[in-house]
Amino acid sequence: MFAVYNSCKTLSLLQRNAAFRLQTFLESSNRCKRCELSTSACLNSVKAKKLPVVNIWEGMSVSDVQSAVGLPLADIHEAMHKANVKRLNSIDDIKTIVIHLQKRFNVVPSPNKVIEEQVIDIKSMIESSFSIPPKSLRKRPPIVTIMGHVDHGKTTLLDALRHSELVKQEFGGITQHIGAFMVTLDGHSVTILDTPGHAAFSAMRERGANLTDIVVLVVAADDGVMNQTIESINFAKSAGVPIIVAVNKIDKVENLKKSVEKVKGGLFAQGIVLEEDGGETQAIYVSALKREGLTELKEAIIALAEMMQLRAFYEGRVKGTIIESKIDSHRGRLATVLVQSGCLKKGDVIIAGENHLAFAKVRAMFDEWGKLLEKACPSVPVQIIGWKNETLPIAGDEVFQIESEKQARDIFAAHLKLISQEKAKSASKVAAKSAEEHRVVYKANLEAKRAKGLKKIRPTALRSKEILEDPDEDKKLNIILKADVNGSLEALLNVLESYPNEEKPVKMNIIHADVGAVSENDVNLASCFKNTCIYCFNVETLSKAQGLAKELEVSVKRFNVIYHLVNDVKKEINNRMPEVDVENVIGEAVVLQEFLIHEKSKKVPIAGCRCVKGSLKKSGCFYKLIRNEDVIKDKMEIFSMRHLKDEVNVIKKDTECGLRFNLGLEDNFSFRNSDKLVCYELKKVSQITDWTPEGF
Repeated sequence: MFAVYNSCKTLSLLQRNAAFRLQTFLESSNRCKRCELSTSACLNSVKAKKLPVVNIWEGMSVSDVQSAVGLPLADIHEAMHKANVKRLNSIDDIKTIVIHLQKRFNVVPSPNKVIEEQVIDIKSMIESSFSIPPKSLRKRPPIVTIMGHVDHGKTTLLDALRHSELVKQEFGGITQHIGAFMVTLDGHSVTILDTPGHAAFSAMRERGANLTDIVVLVVAADDGVMNQTIESINFAKSAGVPIIVAVNKIDKVENLKKSVEKVKGGLFAQGIVLEEDGGETQAIYVSALKREGLTELKEAIIALAEMMQLRAFYEGRVKGTIIESKIDSHRGRLATVLVQSGCLKKGDVIIAGENHLAFAKVRAMFDEWGKLLEKACPSVPVQIIGWKNETLPIAGDEVFQIESEKQARDIFAAHLKLISQEKAKSASKVAAKSAEEHRVVYKANLEAKRAKGLKKIRPTALRSKEILEDPDEDKKLNIILKADVNGSLEALLNVLESYPNEEKPVKMNIIHADVGAVSENDVNLASCFKNTCIYCFNVETLSKAQGLAKELEVSVKRFNVIYHLVNDVKKEINNRMPEVDVENVIGEAVVLQEFLIHEKSKKVPIAGCRCVKGSLKKSGCFYKLIRNEDVIKDKMEIFSMRHLKDEVNVIKKDTECGLRFNLGLEDNFSFRNSDKLVCYELKKVSQITDWTPEGF
């Protein structure tokens, strides 16, 4: 009734309400008292007249709604009162008010809330708080990184230098983490970084080269220069770091002179000339296992460090680099920091990273032996606990000391705001694209409706399911990856992400990857996806998570060696590979002559053959006709197989027979002398993936 009366003349909301109350007294009448039309005619006039369309958006104020609909503010308040809407808290409230005001609406992005192009440079905010240290410089210990190919004796050499037994603690006999150690060489303190040699840990080696002052390049005398040796040389050259070559395993070779010449040739090919050949690179011949040549190596390292005159600021704010990070089962979130400037003390506030921000108030510091430290000065690697807001830095992040925890939280809030802005930009683009696609479909349907002269097009079929089952679900391998340290997680992700999903029938999806033990949340997440495996690298599964995994039938696999983990992933891929048909040859026959028989005015070819290999079967197999190495016809089936005049099921070797095949009308060919007929059966065979990551 309200719409009927309002169609006659444009009135204010108060006038329309008064008219609506008046209209209740006219219900018995068949005519509208203002336009003198019948009620039905007036209704038709409303339908014929299109209501205006206004744009609305999320977060509109009352004044925004007034501007959009073009009505007095009193009308807006009256409509809100009628709709029992006290505040415009959501887009649904705005829609309700617009409908009460007899307008149609179109939801658009907010013109007033366009994402600000505010550039928040987190690094500049951190560096602005980083005060310039005093000009006084003091001598600091050198940082030496041991690099080289896998299994060339790097960790054994480190054990020999620091009198430890790290090799016995390593799984699979290979280093899989970057290690930082303080060593005393002839009374001089030296920081040594031990890097993995396996191809998968390339990023760790690169970080080691960028942090170091000197690179000790370990080359096995029996192997010579290998792939990761070359990579290590390139990293050292890119970082501008001097190299000392340690030719290891001299006790294993019979002809040392010949082996040394081989090593020299490999190094020369990479642009490294040794001092003994007129170059600038020192070469020390050692046996780490028998502790031979260690004195000469120590002297070479100390002499080169003295020549480089390494200095650092011991006062002022701390600056450093994250070497490794992990979640320790006893200490919680822990990161190893190599201090490069200043002295870090308990209670200092540090912030790390740029794209992935983390901050901490140093609660405690430990050395590589787990001993508590009160202070860490330049070139000292130290393990730090006290990371806030569930944050953990990433290996390679820069570390800065700032004034207070409040300033750290302000920087962290700015970082979260930046992430929110980037997400909002991305979501806005997706929403605009989706709206445009919907608009195109809507207009096409509208034009089709108008062309047919219909007011509404009824669906011709049942509505399709919004969530469809994936027919290739069994050909997917979903992985949740948990590792002990951030560097190992990075290496594993690099290996698994090298799998070419687009080209392979089995797809690999990494659902989640993180450091730390397997928790109940990880198991619950895995249970949401079919064909999901949880892979643990050097971490345990919590007891509650073990019980939940058994209950939900979630596969949890633990590995200590990267080779074994990758091999198991390949095994899981092979288990999901689709089977293929493979021809299994049963026998072969040579055509001696073709015979033609007449059947219902049709000539049927018969192949007179002799079995020359294996046997020929009548059923459960196929035949192919080969002529001059070309396949003329394939997948033929036997209609009749005769030896002399008897119908038989099998023809053995060196036996003649007549073969008649099931041929269609379109098969217009004949048999010739010396044609070959191959009898074979198709067997389903599982495929094996040819994916082999580098270094495996």
